[in-house]
Amino acid sequence: MTVEQKRIAVIGNNKISTSYAFAMMNRQLNVEVCLIADKKVQSLKDMAYGAYFRPKMGLTSGGFAECRNATMIIFAHDPFLDAENTQQASSIVRRFVNRWMETGFQGICLVATPQSEVVAHWIMKFSGLASEKIIALGTMLDTAFLQSELGRYFQVNAKNVHAYMIGSTLKNGVPAWSRAFIGGRPILSYIMDDPDRYSFEKLEPIVKQMQELPNEPLGEGRLFDCSIALALVELTRIILEDEGMILTVGVHVQDKFGMTSGFISVPAVIAASGVKRIVPLTLSDSEQKQLAVAVKSIQNAVQAGLPNERGTKHGI
Repeated sequence: MTVEQKRIAVIGNNKISTSYAFAMMNRQLNVEVCLIADKKVQSLKDMAYGAYFRPKMGLTSGGFAECRNATMIIFAHDPFLDAENTQQASSIVRRFVNRWMETGFQGICLVATPQSEVVAHWIMKFSGLASEKIIALGTMLDTAFLQSELGRYFQVNAKNVHAYMIGSTLKNGVPAWSRAFIGGRPILSYIMDDPDRYSFEKLEPIVKQMQELPNEPLGEGRLFDCSIALALVELTRIILEDEGMILTVGVHVQDKFGMTSGFISVPAVIAASGVKRIVPLTLSDSEQKQLAVAVKSIQNAVQAGLPNERGTKHGI
């Protein structure tokens, strides 16, 4: 690692890790990506030779000692893959956290696992890191999917769509229709002005399709691993370049969105320091009820992994 390069430690023996490293190479960011793996990553040598054509990025592998000077940790290891229950998954996360915190790591942690909001909460508990330094990928990819599909439906470029999937991924994702806009115009106004052409009934298949996406462990051949890796690369770039961009990711909230204290996916300003601030949202009554279901699900999963710790009625 050169003096100018920033080290990013990637934890996880799966396609997301290698896809992330490859995608980072093509972004030409001045970083060193270090794959932390208990077993040899066979594709590492292949990518290392390819790095000749992308000299700004360094690519290495190593142990947890490499986390000491890391600016960022990407945690992509699926703790639920070999766990029989949520408590075992929590214990697996604790072991990983203990190993990287023993090195003195004080950077930002990005979480890309199933139930990433839940895992992010465990990482905060076990690491002692400031909550703003822990970011779950959450519904960032869900939001991108929603915006892409709305672009097709309204026949505009997806960049002209501003809509959020909040809560958590898959079945607990909540489309915030009341805060959705196409080219600065609320989606609700499109529906009111032209109900024969636009309707919520026609939008329902988009959400249903998202909720039915495969919720598979992070193993070989899993769908959307490349999409997850690309979302992680974009999140990494936004932090490294201090862009201050609003993203729908899993962040820690206190007495907001029905959560007393915990991680949930909502729009937040992301910058070099991590979570800079949370963007307030005024939701409809229906959306608030749906979000309450997501909050309860997250809280139950968090508490199932921390059976010896007592939480409050509405938070952890």
